[in-house]
Amino acid sequence: MKYYLFVDNFRGFSDTCIPITDVNFLVGENSTGKSSILGLIKLFSGPGLFMGQDFDDEEVGFRHFSDMVSAHSTNQTHFHIGFAAEFKDKKGEKIATGGLFTFREKQGQPRLFKCTFRRDDEQITLKFGNAIYYKTTRCSVATSAEEIVANLRAQWVDEHAGKDNGYKKLESPRGLGGRIPILIALSLARTVSKSQKKNDEFFLYPSPSFAPPEVTWFGPIRTEPKRTYDELTLEFSSAGRHTPYLIRRMLNSKLQAIKLKEFLEKIGKASGLFQGVKTQSFGRGPNPRFELDIVLDGKALNILNVGYGVSQSLPIIVELLARDRGTWFAIQEPEIHLHPRAQAALGDVLFEMATIDRKCFLIETHSDYAIDRFRMNYKNGRSHKPDSQILFFERRDKHNVVTPLIIGKSGELPADQPDSYRQFFIREQMDLLGI
Repeated sequence: MKYYLFVDNFRGFSDTCIPITDVNFLVGENSTGKSSILGLIKLFSGPGLFMGQDFDDEEVGFRHFSDMVSAHSTNQTHFHIGFAAEFKDKKGEKIATGGLFTFREKQGQPRLFKCTFRRDDEQITLKFGNAIYYKTTRCSVATSAEEIVANLRAQWVDEHAGKDNGYKKLESPRGLGGRIPILIALSLARTVSKSQKKNDEFFLYPSPSFAPPEVTWFGPIRTEPKRTYDELTLEFSSAGRHTPYLIRRMLNSKLQAIKLKEFLEKIGKASGLFQGVKTQSFGRGPNPRFELDIVLDGKALNILNVGYGVSQSLPIIVELLARDRGTWFAIQEPEIHLHPRAQAALGDVLFEMATIDRKCFLIETHSDYAIDRFRMNYKNGRSHKPDSQILFFERRDKHNVVTPLIIGKSGELPADQPDSYRQFFIREQMDLLGI
């Protein structure tokens, strides 16, 4: 699939369209919007927003409306977030879908004001307030995400800013209360518009397919290592608190243990981080207290007694192997506390996962080593090579600007790059050489 994210009047972005492909490296100086874009993708890829109306995610922390609307905007009453996607139907024909969301301030928080959904030949707009109103229209089928980005998004923005002509009040089923989840409101509007029998039963409109699938999220700081572990839970944690328990579970499975050991040995040899991992249990029972040991030079050492980079990188490395084929990952600064050799090895791992397991990545990084090694892998002759790009973020005239730099089939970058893309690194090298 092909995706686009549309952002307007949000944290320094103005009328910005960002393509999203299989592997995306988000690079640029601080305060240019990289984390904000990554957070938006996480919010819209999960079920939370669509099963409610709240612009909120506990892992991201968007905070107040005033923190989100662009500080230099001439109109700070709203911001727009939209997505478009392109895929093939069962007949193999291209079809596109998309949506736009407008948020306004209410009691200091962003509240959904209007949203428009486009799917097949059907377009539905919902207006939220004390009650929910809807408008449905029939239209030609969009066949590309570019068509939505180039043409339809402007129509949707006009619809969200214009008069509320043609809207009808949506009757809420008994028991749902005032704030109906977006997907349920969408289902009700579609049911009524098709003149189906009105009752308190409704089918759930399929979850919007214009945003990437739910991402596995890792923030920039992973959890501190511990001498021993004795909790019972294995629930995923974006900080990696669950990782020691996941490693123990995998080592207790013969098939998974083989895969994990081979995977870690390969990465450890390339990165110099470790030779492998072991667990040592204390006591009996299904969940005894245990310690996580890192093997270095043939000796098992408690994870507290090895370099901090090991504990910071291990949650990501293990999760890359454990997750299913096709999983999407959003990772902030995976190279943190890693030596350049280990950063370069990370680039190899990302390429392998994207190539073999078709896993997809949104990586916020400052590591040239990881990106360059990833690009070098395009010369290894593999039949499948992921579509990948560098999304370069910078500030221009008080706005955040994103320039996609497509990585070619030989790992090359386009010749037409922003002047500022390499200026920082060139200046540093010239200063180092005394030029």
